[in-house]
Amino acid sequence: MSYRFHQEIESFSLLLSQNDLSSHLSNNYCDKYLQHLIHNRHYYLDIYALVFEKVLLNSNLNKENMTIIDYGAGNGLMGLFAKYCGFGKVIINEIDKAFLMASQTLAKKLNISIDKFIEGDISNIKREIADIKPDAIIATDVIEHIYCLDDFFSTLKSINPNIISVFTTGSNPENYFKVKQLRKLQFSDELKGGVPDDFILFGQEPHKAYIEIRKDIIREQLKNESNDLINQFASKTRGLQKNDIHSAIEMYHKTGQMPKAPADPFNTCHPKTGSWTERILSLNEYNRIYQSYGYGLTVNAGFYNEHKKGLKKIMFQGINLMVSIFGMRFAPFIILSGKPVSR
Repeated sequence: MSYRFHQEIESFSLLLSQNDLSSHLSNNYCDKYLQHLIHNRHYYLDIYALVFEKVLLNSNLNKENMTIIDYGAGNGLMGLFAKYCGFGKVIINEIDKAFLMASQTLAKKLNISIDKFIEGDISNIKREIADIKPDAIIATDVIEHIYCLDDFFSTLKSINPNIISVFTTGSNPENYFKVKQLRKLQFSDELKGGVPDDFILFGQEPHKAYIEIRKDIIREQLKNESNDLINQFASKTRGLQKNDIHSAIEMYHKTGQMPKAPADPFNTCHPKTGSWTERILSLNEYNRIYQSYGYGLTVNAGFYNEHKKGLKKIMFQGINLMVSIFGMRFAPFIILSGKPVSR
């Protein structure tokens, strides 16, 4: 929880409550997501402020002189709050066009001027900011969905080798109870599929079981093969996007070798979008990735929402005390702070 931005949290929360932000978006899911954020705004603003503190802790610059990217911003609330808190230039990025438009609408509604809105992934950002050298990139609940972290960090380093990154993720590998919860979600996406009614932030469209989507993709390329082979191939390509499934099939045609099954028994991604279902990586794996691109990694424990009322407030205060004692083993999320090792 933040002390540096305490006054900004209070005044921005008031700004959100005083504006009529209900049902102003054309996309129902964007609107539903925004209402969830606003309803829990004190908690999310605490998280955003902690992200900002980690950025400033790892930078030699004052916030007024920094250019910061809110990556995978959704409705853009964190980026808008960054601008409100006095960061010099703020870029809001989102791969989903509906959400990017929602962030533009919200910026106008709150009368906050964002320097640039960019649609697409990290490669699109690189193309769009050739004349800008960002000092930091931030994101909440995004890194666990990125299909290829090696591609992401390689592109990030090419944008600015000295960029600072601060990401939060609820896929905390140290929290046994959280891992167990997320494994159930991964199992469901992989073998059962899902619908928007499953939980509030599920998404706008239902989807088939990922293994069934992979079977459809594989059958297009292996039309004359048996169902047994199709099933085996679908099992071994868990965690691959469509293009990589095609590459695995081409390799099979050339060598007769099946792809190697992923080591993790649960991690899975949508075969068409490549978005992972809350991918759980060990801290050692995160360290390996960061170090291989010249970044030192610091990992900190997050906290539960103490802004609830009644018994929930008391319960979360008690659990946060346990987090302060036992660290990440009880944390609902973790904060990954990346800093160039040469700094």
